[in-house]
Amino acid sequence: MLQIFRDKAQSTFIQAIVLVIALVFIFWGVGTNMMGSREAAIVVNDEEISFQEYQQVYDKLLSDYRQQFGGSVPEELLQTLGLSQQVKNQLIQGALLRQGATSMGLMASAPEIQRRIQGMVQFQENNSFDLAKYQSILASNRLTPHKFEADIRHDMLSGKAITSIVDFSTIVADTEILDRFQEDKESLSLLFTTIRPLDFHDQVMVEEEKLLTWFDQNKEAYKTAPRIKLKFLSFPYDNELKNLTVSDEQIEKSYQENLARYQEPEKRHARHILLKADENSTAETHASQLAKAEEAKAKAKAGEDFAILAQTYSEGPTKANGGDLGKFSRGQMVEPFDDAVFSMQEGEISEIVKTRFGYHVILLQEILPATTRPLAEVREELTKELKNGLARPAVFQKANDAYEGIIAAGSLQEYARLTPDTTILETDFFSQSDFPEQLDKDPIVQDTAFSLKNGELSSLLESPNGYSVLYAEAIEEPTVPELDSIRKKVTEDYTAELARTLALGKSEELLSALISGSPFTEASKALGVEVKSATLLRNSTGSEANGFPPSLVQNAFTLSNDTPLPEKTATVGDDFFIYQFSERKLPDPAGLTTDEKERYRAEILRTKQDGLLIAWLRHQEKNAKIYSNKNL
Repeated sequence: MLQIFRDKAQSTFIQAIVLVIALVFIFWGVGTNMMGSREAAIVVNDEEISFQEYQQVYDKLLSDYRQQFGGSVPEELLQTLGLSQQVKNQLIQGALLRQGATSMGLMASAPEIQRRIQGMVQFQENNSFDLAKYQSILASNRLTPHKFEADIRHDMLSGKAITSIVDFSTIVADTEILDRFQEDKESLSLLFTTIRPLDFHDQVMVEEEKLLTWFDQNKEAYKTAPRIKLKFLSFPYDNELKNLTVSDEQIEKSYQENLARYQEPEKRHARHILLKADENSTAETHASQLAKAEEAKAKAKAGEDFAILAQTYSEGPTKANGGDLGKFSRGQMVEPFDDAVFSMQEGEISEIVKTRFGYHVILLQEILPATTRPLAEVREELTKELKNGLARPAVFQKANDAYEGIIAAGSLQEYARLTPDTTILETDFFSQSDFPEQLDKDPIVQDTAFSLKNGELSSLLESPNGYSVLYAEAIEEPTVPELDSIRKKVTEDYTAELARTLALGKSEELLSALISGSPFTEASKALGVEVKSATLLRNSTGSEANGFPPSLVQNAFTLSNDTPLPEKTATVGDDFFIYQFSERKLPDPAGLTTDEKERYRAEILRTKQDGLLIAWLRHQEKNAKIYSNKNL
């Protein structure tokens, strides 16, 4: 959230538009308010936020999560993420920032907006602003200039408010930098041992009477899954598609009407070398990084392998793959970089390009011209779409007629008797893990099947594959199987639990001996466990962990000469860890380089500014009158 605010507070709504059409600003006068319906979704100190804006922000956030999770997000995860509350927080905080800007006497004037728009390449033709292109892009995204300007104006006000707030924190003392450096570079040495339950399996004796008792105590864990037997009617689209045809004229018309779908803009394939230097870096850092960039550029232009140079010089995330940025279209990269790449010739190496990230050397590997997929290539795809469009109404009518017939007849069985041509399909008993092939495997169908009671009829179900109606003919409730039928599994689980108990007992025995003062090596040797040593850094980078779990590093740093042992055995996965503090070393302050010092200064300043902004927002929210519609 703070990083979004820091980057000029671009709203999620604006970001969504940027992702689609790479827009940033508009042109004319003052916009109207954001009200898209008679009732507001949120009201912050009399400023109304419409349901339309709420939905736009929600959809954008959901889209971001879907991209992160490969296209779909489980419903349980969405509930955990609290999407609705995230959206409300964004909108409320944005309103508070705008209102704060106004109370500070800040404003976003029409000339400021105009100057910004005139510099945006997305609205330019031949390096100058093109009004027709601007209007066309807005219209294609169902935006009016007034509405868009209102959102941009709000964005600019938020950015100005943030700048004014964080500017109160500009100083970082050298002592703060040294403290952060020592905390980062502080090292800790310790002794540790790992006690694994797996090593105790051969010590477990399985006695029949004890196994029976254990099974009786844990039998609920072995209950079978519920199973159901269905009768059902299925109305797949595929059945109807066989009888449908579409003409060449229909295909041609659809192709022309949807031509934009098949157009690919010109793309560029480039590599780059990045020497990092941002707005918080010192002049010395900028000079040093620029010199390195010049050196890399000279070697590249002299014919050295650019990919190898990128692996050597670059500080960006693409370093490992030789600076390869892949293929991208206009507007996807930061502006100076974008302008440079799209003015280059294939095989050309750029001069130094400065962006907010630092200094770039660019190799343009390939130019991929704008293309339009021909009709011949998309004919099959279009034909299927057109047939689906024709099939859906017909299939729905058949399915709905059948469903109404079942209701009128009183049961699926009676409906089948009255309509002999009806084919009722049926399944054997099945569980959710072995859903039968003959049923539509759409989640809606699966979830509905296992929500039915015995003898219950479902509603008419729609899925991407068609329609269906389910009837629960019989349900098998979960049962506990006889021990002999699952003896192997039960024996394995019983053995694993006893082995874990033995391992835990040994680890607690070792910890008790250490607390009593026994030397670590001797106590471990007496119990037959191996001792290892590890040297750790707080962030684990550069640590000689020797198998010590990263999840225990921060806890290890709470130990000292006075408290050399943790209070209890640590558990990671199935294994137990006992460890003891040996030595702590602070880094030599002389080892703090100029670049590191400036990096720490920037990090500490950013942390201070984040804290200041959070405190300001909390104060404003505490004193604000905020209303959220009950329907959110």
